[in-house]
Amino acid sequence: MEYILENVWTTDKDPRKKHVHIKNNVICYVSERPLKMKCYTVNSTGLNVIPGHILREFSLSCKDEESLIKHCKELVFKGCTTVVTAFPLKYTKEFEHCLESFRKQLSNLPIDYVIGVELPMTRISPSLIRTCQKHKLPFINAIVEQEEDLDTVIWEWIRNVNFPYTIPILADWSQLPVHEKRLMQLKEKWRRICKEKSIATIDAFPDEGERLSKDQLQGLGIYPKKGSWVSGSDVDYLIYKENVSVDGEQILKYDGSNNPAIVVQNGTVIKVGEEVRLEPGTGRELKIIRPGIFRAMANDLL
Repeated sequence: MEYILENVWTTDKDPRKKHVHIKNNVICYVSERPLKMKCYTVNSTGLNVIPGHILREFSLSCKDEESLIKHCKELVFKGCTTVVTAFPLKYTKEFEHCLESFRKQLSNLPIDYVIGVELPMTRISPSLIRTCQKHKLPFINAIVEQEEDLDTVIWEWIRNVNFPYTIPILADWSQLPVHEKRLMQLKEKWRRICKEKSIATIDAFPDEGERLSKDQLQGLGIYPKKGSWVSGSDVDYLIYKENVSVDGEQILKYDGSNNPAIVVQNGTVIKVGEEVRLEPGTGRELKIIRPGIFRAMANDLL
């Protein structure tokens, strides 16, 4: 099917209207000026049309098949078209088995997904980095369990092997029992380590079930494949019936109370009103070419 979506919104800090040409479930052309082509035109004036949400969902590893499908319906109802998830790992020698099991578990998902790995920061090693590169995992969620964890890893070794598929390492502070002032000091120390040792990182993930920012999506290499109006991007978008609040960085305030009327994933309508229709197994694991590949580009180019 070929059609034009008029007056859709970007999700930049400075939201802009775009006109999008879609053909065979792929975004072919995007312009800030109206497009004149011999195909159907959908004018979304009076509605808000934005790219689909990409949410953090690390809890998927704990769910069985029935629970996964039910949970996906809940996510789609909120406008999620892609999830960023991770499998827990204790020891590097278990990597291959854990990843294979997790991929098998997610093979029945009806929405797209990105897989990373979650483990204690003290377990980060050159061999782990190489294994993640081999399997094209775009991030490592490193759990900081003690204040000393930041000094345990020999970061120069990590920097030397983390190339050309440069995997960002995110410090997860959720399990560190320290007061807020000390936590701020440790976060500043982590930023200093990353800068001095040239360690690739991005801002810590949002809370479970929350939407990733554009900067985070760029750092992971998901943007602009998902979450954007760019030529070659997947046709994932949400249609809201009316204007809702703006929170400074996003055109729509995402607080769980504003649900889209229509959800389209990969060109297929999967939610209309209160009805969600999902086909198990239609979700795809996104293969990240290289994390952060478009991160340095200005937002105007994207």
